Amino acid sequence: MTDAQDRMIKVRDLPLSSMRAFAAAAQWRTLSGAAEQMGVTHSAISHQIRKLEEWVGVDLFVRQGRQLALTPAGRMLASKIDHSLNEILSVCMEISRRRHRRIVVVEAPTSFAMYWLLPRLAELEAKVSDTEISVATRMTNQHYDGPLGDVVITRGPGNDRRLRDYRRLPFTTEEMGLLSSPDFARTAGISTPIDVLRFQTVGSVTRPTDWPNWLRAAGIPDAQPRFRHRFDHLFVALHAVRDGFGSIIAPVNIFMSESFVQILSDIQFRGETYHIHFRDGIAGRSASQLSEALMACARDQTR
Repeated sequence: MTDAQDRMIKVRDLPLSSMRAFAAAAQWRTLSGAAEQMGVTHSAISHQIRKLEEWVGVDLFVRQGRQLALTPAGRMLASKIDHSLNEILSVCMEISRRRHRRIVVVEAPTSFAMYWLLPRLAELEAKVSDTEISVATRMTNQHYDGPLGDVVITRGPGNDRRLRDYRRLPFTTEEMGLLSSPDFARTAGISTPIDVLRFQTVGSVTRPTDWPNWLRAAGIPDAQPRFRHRFDHLFVALHAVRDGFGSIIAPVNIFMSESFVQILSDIQFRGETYHIHFRDGIAGRSASQLSEALMACARDQTR
């Protein structure tokens, strides 16, 4: 017989009813108090305690008049049983609460989810009662045959034909500007658009028009950025910029944080508009409520 099998046999033989009676007696320190709590007779409690004492092989109580006093072994067992029962109660209550909670799947572009959605997740769940938010990411314009989320955030109107069955709302529009790490901005000393080109710049293959559009807004449309690093996705490029490897053109209203500062903030242009798509079917009204909460977060950010 293995140790695991031996342990299972011993668990099966645990006198659980006796332990509940003992825990009540340890709390009340009288048989009558325990009997009232358990809804049984005085003698039933006494019988269960004797059964437990026989099972463990030691006395768990000593009588002091009408009161019961725990022995050292009784104190140790009472502490463990009380802790275990509270743990079990806590888990059962959490399961019961979750039975009434809905899980809403929010699908969003990867960079947007990393820098805008995830930092606000706790705030959003607090605004939508009895709802847990599950986040799924997808690269912008990535073709995907799997199930769509209950709420889908897209950069642009969304090119998945299945979204035609969703309600759609314009969410927030990118405010494109020049971002860098605080250390890079401090040491580079950039004061004009031409200064930007004297230092290494970072590009993203998925956003080929961002730098040309910014240079056009800066009044130097014929200038060419010198890409020291160019990455296949924006979130990788942003990690490089955060670590001090130059500057990048990105949505400042989405990615601005303590990791980034905006350089030459008077030079900006409008980028794509993000949209929220949601449906009321699987997640009921929770998807609609979450969409409203997302819109509220976007409005608060622009104030």
